[in-house]
Amino acid sequence: MEIKMKKRKYIRVAVLAMTVCMMLAFAPAVGSSGRTESDINAEIKANEQKAERLAEEQREREAEIAATQGDRNQSRQREVLVEQSIAAVNERIAILNANIVLQQEAIAKKEGEIEALEQRISDAEREIELREHKIALLEAENEENLEKFGLLVKNNYMTGSLGMVDILLDSGDFYEMIVRADVLQKAAERNTDFMNDLLAAIEAQEREIEELEELKLSLQANIELCEQEKDALELALEKLNEDMAELEREMDGEQERLRVLAGETAVLQQQIDGMYRQFNATNEELEELEKMISQLIKELQNLNRPNYSGDGFVWPVDEKFQRITCGFGWDAGWSRWHRAIDIGNAGINGANIYSIQSGTVIVAVESNSRSGYGSYVVVDHGGGYTSLYSHMQFGSVRVSVGQEVKVGQVLGLVGSTGLSTGPHLHFEIRVNGEARNPLDYSYSYVG
Repeated sequence: MEIKMKKRKYIRVAVLAMTVCMMLAFAPAVGSSGRTESDINAEIKANEQKAERLAEEQREREAEIAATQGDRNQSRQREVLVEQSIAAVNERIAILNANIVLQQEAIAKKEGEIEALEQRISDAEREIELREHKIALLEAENEENLEKFGLLVKNNYMTGSLGMVDILLDSGDFYEMIVRADVLQKAAERNTDFMNDLLAAIEAQEREIEELEELKLSLQANIELCEQEKDALELALEKLNEDMAELEREMDGEQERLRVLAGETAVLQQQIDGMYRQFNATNEELEELEKMISQLIKELQNLNRPNYSGDGFVWPVDEKFQRITCGFGWDAGWSRWHRAIDIGNAGINGANIYSIQSGTVIVAVESNSRSGYGSYVVVDHGGGYTSLYSHMQFGSVRVSVGQEVKVGQVLGLVGSTGLSTGPHLHFEIRVNGEARNPLDYSYSYVG
């Protein structure tokens, strides 16, 4: 239930209590219960004071609820901002996680490149080792051949078996000499060719070793470059991890802020719920007061008072004012039960207000308040009937409590005092304290 409706209710109860209290101020009659109007007056006065105190408490509680709701809404708004901040941090964490994964992949790729280069260096080192071994074998073979060749030459020289002159002199004829010389020449050439081949093979192997050494140096340089690149990637990864740790600390802080704010919001909501429970309980108490006051009105109206009910009703304003701006019953605009009709034609401000029947004035209030009925009059017509006319212009009330009035007599002028949104007449009829729809009755017109 909205506060606005309840506020109207406790204002209505307070005004009703004041009305009944003023009803009792002028009549000493005794009812069937044996209580005088003075007795009832004392009870009504106590109820009026209690209703006014409760109404004041409700007004204060309403202000407190509104303030606390404002605090809760601000707390919730701060929660929303923190939630948005957490969402932004989560997005940054997701981006950073993706970057870390990419960085780790780049490092793994670089490690693969380094591993491949190291494998190539290892392969080159093994190839160099094989080639060096092969060169060593060739060199050993060369040395052995050179030694054999040297021994052969030395032996031939010492024995003279290979001397060209001896070979020629020993020849039987010129042809044999030519043949022996050719054989000796070819033997020398074969040894020379063989030695040259060995030397060429050694030189080729050495060139290949040099090329392998150059390749090895190049691969080692590439490894050094890859290691540097890997170090740079690892430094970048370390920075990313530091950024991630900082973001996680930021996230922890934001989540703690959200937890604290959520707790504050929950506490404020509990306070609001508690105040609403008190508010509703007080309204229930005001409802009970209204029932008690209504019962007292019935009791008062059963006392001996003049009965004017046979005089008939007249319309409370001039005949030209017939527009009903708010009818009897549920008022959705104010979320309340409207126990009257509002008459509010254009030009009605300052119009005469007539007593719908002869009777006795039991309430005549001059008030410029912006709450309740404002300036208003209540007339008791006897037979349990009362009529109420409210929101009169301030200073326009023309009757006083205890005054006897005639049907059609001017009570005051239409205005907009009290809880009113514009000039109109709030007109009620009650029978034994119970509100009745004024449009259920027929009226004649003044003049």
